[in-house]
Amino acid sequence: MWHTLTNFGDSAVMIPAALAIGLWLALRRAWSQFLAWWLLLGAGSLLVLSSKLAFIGWGIGIPVIRFTGFSGHAFMSASTLPVLGYLLLEGYRSGLGRAGVLLGMGAALAVAVSRVVVGAHSPSEVISGCALGLWVAVLFLRMQGKTGRPQQTGLIIAVCLLVAAGALFGLRAPSQDFITQLALYLSGHAPAGW
Repeated sequence: MWHTLTNFGDSAVMIPAALAIGLWLALRRAWSQFLAWWLLLGAGSLLVLSSKLAFIGWGIGIPVIRFTGFSGHAFMSASTLPVLGYLLLEGYRSGLGRAGVLLGMGAALAVAVSRVVVGAHSPSEVISGCALGLWVAVLFLRMQGKTGRPQQTGLIIAVCLLVAAGALFGLRAPSQDFITQLALYLSGHAPAGW
């Protein structure tokens, strides 16, 4: 069960979900929200990446709390699933958006807990990843609330992309391998020829 839950937070599933949100906003011509979504998600992703590069490349972390970097699974789940829940349920019926946010947060929390249970991250890495992701989601949703009800066209596109993400479920995106190689390269520890 825990490995199944942890697979939902993988980039192979979360990146298509984040793209679905961006596409939805583009179809609505909600350009300021579209820009805000990518800037917030990008800033959070950059912090996650920087923390991983710092530890892998230079050993910078917080040993006393076993912190080696923000959990990417926890971050992506916490930033994306509440927003997706809002858009899906609010698009279906006005007033259900808040329930969608809560469902998304619950799903993100399940992914985060799974990362600790399967031994992929320490509690500090998961808590910080969740906190950062929820910060992105909450900031974005505060802006989203001002735009009114999502359109059904976006719902159709989002569902199609979620189906595509479901097809990718269980696949492991090579993002961690890439981050490791990049960190080793930047720190001068890469094998010859990289």
